[in-house]
Amino acid sequence: MKKLLMVGMMSAMLVGLAACGSDADSKSAESDKATPKTEEKEVAKKAETTKQDVNSDTDANKQTEEKQDKESTTAKEDTPTTEKAEEKTSEPAAQNDTTKETTDTAKIEEKTPEQKQAAAAGAFSLTPAGFKQSAVAPKTGGTVSLVYLNTTPETADFGPLKVTVKQYKLESVTGANKKMDPYSPESYLANQDGFVVTADVVIENTSASNINYLAERIQINGGGISKGASLENFVPTAYQLSGSATSHNIFPAKSKREGAITYMLNKDNYYTLVHLTKLVVPNPNDFADKALPVKTTKAIDLDFRITE
Repeated sequence: MKKLLMVGMMSAMLVGLAACGSDADSKSAESDKATPKTEEKEVAKKAETTKQDVNSDTDANKQTEEKQDKESTTAKEDTPTTEKAEEKTSEPAAQNDTTKETTDTAKIEEKTPEQKQAAAAGAFSLTPAGFKQSAVAPKTGGTVSLVYLNTTPETADFGPLKVTVKQYKLESVTGANKKMDPYSPESYLANQDGFVVTADVVIENTSASNINYLAERIQINGGGISKGASLENFVPTAYQLSGSATSHNIFPAKSKREGAITYMLNKDNYYTLVHLTKLVVPNPNDFADKALPVKTTKAIDLDFRITE
């Protein structure tokens, strides 16, 4: 009886152990099944995390690129283009070059007061350069041409008085078209073509007393005709020949006066005078109240060619 009981208990224990082993295997299998699921979840979680990280990096890179583009755009707006920069850089250099050129030009153009006066608007003067300028053209208009210029001085020496022609010129006037004062002698050329002779004359009184002398009596002579001089026609006021401020014909003692005298010629006059032309300088005793100790009692003729 005891043996049977023992056998039964043993059988029961064996059955229990078998059942426990089956449960353990079942749980182990379930555990083994659960483990891959957990690993899959972790892998999926890591993949999601990686995806988020990639997206995050992509967004960061995108933001960085946008920032860089913005900074680049701002830099382009703030920084002048190469051409503009070069223009700005070249502007001071150009200004320096202009300043240098102006300075160099100023140095080249430095002139004496007389030359400056002659150069002003091509103004006439008694300097070699200024004498080539026309005092006729501004008044007549039309075409005024320099036909002949003589710069060889000639002197009529009377002793106490010397008359020197430093230079003279012949200008032709054609088609005068400016309105001129009909009461002015200059209007002689208003309605006809002609010529103007201008002489630069110096009168020197070497005596100890005043001398009365009429420079307008210096005549141009040739071909049997004579023409008297003018102290005013086509002569700017600053260059009119005058002995003194109060009287143009009184030349003070030990003085020297210079000025221009002119002769107006029509075509007939010119073609007659052009042959063997002389300048007849009158003797100062012709105008003196008291005779002067002159070298000659006659007029002195100077060669006065007015053509090539």
